[in-house]
Amino acid sequence: MNLQQLGYFVAVARSRNFTRAAETCFVAQPALSQQIRKLEQELGLPVFERHRRGVGLTVAGAAFLAYAEQVLKLVDEGKRRVSDLGKVRHGTITVVCLPTIATYWLPQIISKYRRAYPEVEVQIQERVGCTPEDFCNAIADVGIVQLDEEPAARSSKLVQLERLFVDDLVLVVPKGHRLSTQASDADAVPLREVAAEAFVLPKAACGMGRVILRAFAEAGIQPRVRLETSQVEAVCEMVSAGLGVGLMPSLAMNRPYANISWRRVSKPVPKRTIALARPANHTLSPAVDAFLRITREAARDGNASAVARAGASRKVSGGAKRRLATPRGQSVVG
Repeated sequence: MNLQQLGYFVAVARSRNFTRAAETCFVAQPALSQQIRKLEQELGLPVFERHRRGVGLTVAGAAFLAYAEQVLKLVDEGKRRVSDLGKVRHGTITVVCLPTIATYWLPQIISKYRRAYPEVEVQIQERVGCTPEDFCNAIADVGIVQLDEEPAARSSKLVQLERLFVDDLVLVVPKGHRLSTQASDADAVPLREVAAEAFVLPKAACGMGRVILRAFAEAGIQPRVRLETSQVEAVCEMVSAGLGVGLMPSLAMNRPYANISWRRVSKPVPKRTIALARPANHTLSPAVDAFLRITREAARDGNASAVARAGASRKVSGGAKRRLATPRGQSVVG
């Protein structure tokens, strides 16, 4: 039994005439009749009875018709669905990423993607300190991960990596702090200058936490940690409440926080490389390919925006405008 036989059977059943059915199917009548006989042989019962006025369904034929129509309908729906996928009309993609990426960067990408492809569902899986290894262990189509060390930036046999941008970390201080009134675009704060401050930091397991600890070690500093949190966004809220100073990704500068000033950091500049990850040697669906394209565009646009914002005035909530240093933290690496 095959789809051609089912199509011929349904055509005869609807037209009640072999000749008209053959014309509808663009096939010679003897060929159509032969396929109907093969179908009846497989079913073990005749499906049509012939009489002077045409052709009628037997009891077996009437019972089988609904199933044949359903099969043909499902096949047609399946073909349309596959065609839609080929045109990025439907489907689901899963993205695994860092929580800071999900909070500060990914929403605009998903918004742009959904405007272009509203029928494609995007599912987000957040991984604290998300690395290429985390992506390998996840069931996901795309990863936006952190590369901690330069050797890790190379693609492996399992994952293909593409560096998007470098995200500098910036110092966040509460309103009224001595550093909040000294900010200028050309005036970055050496990390040793804040060595005596009480810090609010993300935990070491976070991707940012690892970057911060390396920067402190390079500067020869043992930070005085007052509070640790696994929620990176909580750092800003705690700093805003006057509980200490902190370090945050420059990506966070697009979000307004009350009573906080931002300063660039130097000697060293804490930074992390953000990369795009996808399975190696794996054919991408059109939906995933479109998401990758929009993500790359966002990385390039973000770099241009970061440069344009440099030196711009920012308003500190609850006070007058102060000229704050905007880190040139998003730079395309390649």
